[in-house]
Amino acid sequence: MGEGRGARSTELMRSGRSDRSQGSRVADGGADVEMRARSTDVAACVGREAAVSLSDLPEILYVQDLAGLLRISRKAVRHRAIRGQLPAPMRLGRTLAWTRDDVLQWLGAQARSPKQRATIIKIALRPYSKDKGRWQVDIRLKDPAYPDGDDIRRRIVAPAGCDEQQARLWGERRAAALQVEQAEQGSGEAEQGSGEAESGLRLPRQRRRAKLVTLREFYRDRFQPEHVELLKHATRDYYQKVWRLYIEPRLGDLPLAAIDDSRVSTYRAWLRRKLAASTANIVLSKVAKMLRFARKLRLVELTPHFERLPEPRKRPKSVLTGEQIAALTVAARCRHTSALVIVLLALDVGLRVSEICALKWQDVDLKMGTVLIQHSVYAGEEQTPKGVIGKIALSSALRSALSELRQEEHRGDLVLYRQSCHTGGKWAQHSQGSIWYLLGQLQRSAGLEKSGPHLLRHTSLTRLANLGASVHMIQAVARHTYLQTTQSYLHTQKTGLSREAAMLLDRAAAVGTGETGETGETGDSGDSGETGDASGSAAEGP
Repeated sequence: MGEGRGARSTELMRSGRSDRSQGSRVADGGADVEMRARSTDVAACVGREAAVSLSDLPEILYVQDLAGLLRISRKAVRHRAIRGQLPAPMRLGRTLAWTRDDVLQWLGAQARSPKQRATIIKIALRPYSKDKGRWQVDIRLKDPAYPDGDDIRRRIVAPAGCDEQQARLWGERRAAALQVEQAEQGSGEAEQGSGEAESGLRLPRQRRRAKLVTLREFYRDRFQPEHVELLKHATRDYYQKVWRLYIEPRLGDLPLAAIDDSRVSTYRAWLRRKLAASTANIVLSKVAKMLRFARKLRLVELTPHFERLPEPRKRPKSVLTGEQIAALTVAARCRHTSALVIVLLALDVGLRVSEICALKWQDVDLKMGTVLIQHSVYAGEEQTPKGVIGKIALSSALRSALSELRQEEHRGDLVLYRQSCHTGGKWAQHSQGSIWYLLGQLQRSAGLEKSGPHLLRHTSLTRLANLGASVHMIQAVARHTYLQTTQSYLHTQKTGLSREAAMLLDRAAAVGTGETGETGETGDSGDSGETGDASGSAAEGP
């Protein structure tokens, strides 16, 4: 009903304008000249046919008028008005309406400023072929300022769990982001074509060719400053090592778009010949991260598939026995209290070397018997520890050793200090190398095979598993982020379970043999009793 009244109003306005007198036309000559100037500006924006009808625009435009001007449907006009892609409408009753001046001003702005050009957005939904529970969103963008240009099309998959309506809303938000991106590209094209605009010529828009950015340029200019430099010091060093040794020599000179599935497969085979499967998978994950980051920055449209190399099953690691632990503890006590504290921090609390070096007295609560693990050190730089920051209870042996160390020496904020020729004879913070050296000397004194300090942490967690601690208790002590990491320490617990299973089988075999004898005795007595009864009855019968 509202649109019908709008159509009748439009016809009346057009007929009234055609019946104007010649004098009124002369009086309104300035406005007509201004309107014709605006019509010239927006000719490229709405096409030649629409530009011809600009002189016949009514004073008030309704939905059907604007739909005919922009060559879209009435429904599209309403949707674009809701999304703010049209001038702000006014309401005449229940009908949306726009003034002619507002529309001409908006169209002129679209023609002059590519950032504000309206685009025709078409969104289609279909079930995703690889997962019928998800929706594939097909987005098409059409720029009415260049009707002869190519469509901008994106096919993306909506997040899992979205129904059809939610997938459409998600697609509209992605289309809006794509529209902003194309507007920024259009502004660059407008600056390049300013000379053509001044001459009055407009060449058909061509799809902008992306610059061929190599992986080396992308890593140096974008990935390293925007991602790698934000990581921890140890992770940054590992990224640099992997990049320098394995990625840059093989892929550095390739454009990002040239790293496809075929190239990744060839690179994967080369890594397998050079490295172990686990290390090769780490390198592949770094390359995959770089390409995903490039896709996030819209430097590439698709990323190749990275298939992990099959890794051999890891053998259980050896741990220290009770006698070896006692010998190592005695050797540490004979050397110095600080050496005993280092050994017990790794054996009883499960601290890593970097956490032992950075432990401070303010994190140790001897009264409550707890220690807060919130610091670690790498290459002299203090940082947060690996995994979860947490508070751990102290064993009685470690608690007494810390109390003794605090009474003997208190040189600063740190719990442990060292003094050697490497520190110039001054007391300084321990390093990972100094912990390794001290532990090697203690193992030699205890008659043990030299190994790294991580063996003490592994022994600590394995001992808890052998004592029947749950996997969640071990995770709390180890401060692992993921439970899967903790489960690797339960191999000895599985061995104990298999031993219990063997004992059950042996017991069942023994009991089974006994049951056979007992059953035979019972059967004999029963049979004899029944036979006796029967014989007795038979004897009494005659």
